[in-house]
Amino acid sequence: MTFLLSLFSLPCTFHIYLPTFTAKATKFWCSRPDNLSNLSITEWINYSQPINACSVRKLPPGITAEAILNHTAPILANLFEKCTEWEYDRSEVGNTIITEWNLVCDNASLTSLAEVVFLIGIGVGGVIGGWISDRFGRKRILMGMITAQSVLAILSLLVRSYVQYVVVRLIMGFVSVSVVYAAFVLSVELVGGKWVTIAGVCNFFPLPLAYLIVSLLSLVLPNWRDLQLALSIPGCLLIALWFVLPESPRWLLSMGKTQEAKLMLQKAAMFNKRELPADIDKLLLLQKSETREEGPSVTMLFKGPLRKRTICLFVAWFCMTIVYYGLLLNIGNFNIGNLHMTSIILAIVEIPAIAVSVPILLKGGRRIPIVSSMIICGLACVASELFSIAFEQEWVMILCLMVGKFAIGSTNMMLPIYTVELYPTVVRNLGVGASQMSAGLALIFIPYLWKLAALNEHLPMVTISALGAIGGGIVLILPETGQLQEPPTTVVGKLPQYDSNSPCNGTFTVADERGH
Repeated sequence: MTFLLSLFSLPCTFHIYLPTFTAKATKFWCSRPDNLSNLSITEWINYSQPINACSVRKLPPGITAEAILNHTAPILANLFEKCTEWEYDRSEVGNTIITEWNLVCDNASLTSLAEVVFLIGIGVGGVIGGWISDRFGRKRILMGMITAQSVLAILSLLVRSYVQYVVVRLIMGFVSVSVVYAAFVLSVELVGGKWVTIAGVCNFFPLPLAYLIVSLLSLVLPNWRDLQLALSIPGCLLIALWFVLPESPRWLLSMGKTQEAKLMLQKAAMFNKRELPADIDKLLLLQKSETREEGPSVTMLFKGPLRKRTICLFVAWFCMTIVYYGLLLNIGNFNIGNLHMTSIILAIVEIPAIAVSVPILLKGGRRIPIVSSMIICGLACVASELFSIAFEQEWVMILCLMVGKFAIGSTNMMLPIYTVELYPTVVRNLGVGASQMSAGLALIFIPYLWKLAALNEHLPMVTISALGAIGGGIVLILPETGQLQEPPTTVVGKLPQYDSNSPCNGTFTVADERGH
């Protein structure tokens, strides 16, 4: 079941990572007139566009390619006109949204707009989708949103204007984050004990796989619409899992639906060849009587000890998101070799980062590993800038980026697990959604992060390093949860009473020693 739920991360990650290739900035120049089409690009640019590619020198009547090549063509000094048609360098990427809608010069800022609205959709969807999931169930929101995502993915192939594309991306951001976190919360609520950690980690293995798939497919499908179509298929196939996936028994109990929860537990026990406790009905009724009667609401996140956790997690998620996606989505801005190869290398690095996180989380708790990984990432980013100045070697910078990506890849996997454990069942998805809203807010700044290079070329990476240190430091304020999880035995515990020293994850276990 954990494997099936992890698959929902694939289509969502596809849509997040797609702009790395579909919105890649490429070299462009004003189009050559028909009578100069046989003129080389270099000669044409040198003659007609001495300032930039947004304005072209006014051509004298009767000009020929031979005259330009022989440097005998007359030059109308200081007579320029705005360029309205462009040609693009397609050596690294093919047809993109930039080339299709000419998002250059006066329209260059629109390239970032599409991703900003997508990321706004993620921020809004994190809260609203989390609230809906806590109110109506994990499975319903998961399957409803994956269906909507698949429909939107197909619609994006049919758009004929940039405005239509932006609207589709906005809604896509909303539904994508709802899918990711509903699947994640459901996967960890179906198990108990140490298997919560393992299930949570397994949910993140598809992320680097998705990066690899997008990078490799973009090599054979350079047209952005073809690439979009190919990456829309997996989401459509996942709709069939409606008939396989169960609802979260913990959510059912938190809503007082004891009979449905009992039926779910009986099926799980039968599948695992285990027996439920003889007094299961009594235990479930006791659980129902102690469950909150009020429905989940945002205000619950700011009551008692949850207030400090919510604020600290808000800051931690903001910092982690800028660091993680600042490195991931700005690969093209590093100017270190081929975009596809760099993307593939950094994706591969994340696989062992996720794998080694399992024993670390099981043995080392949560706080210290998260703090350490964020600080290591910050140091690696600083080192990449220092070494690039001292050595000016591409491989040195790539090596530092690999270390940074490895470290923040671990954080990106560990922080959601830690967040889940800090919230009780009744507001768990809402709490994760609130954290995701912080992440969505951070993502809005990602398209503009490298504009800081206009002030100083090293400022973007220094900013990433500083945020890594801040995010790691804020986590130290939060309580540890790793050593306080439920024992991996067949028990039904009570909802915990929260106080400032009680970091329990607000769930209980009906499981055997294998966590089923």
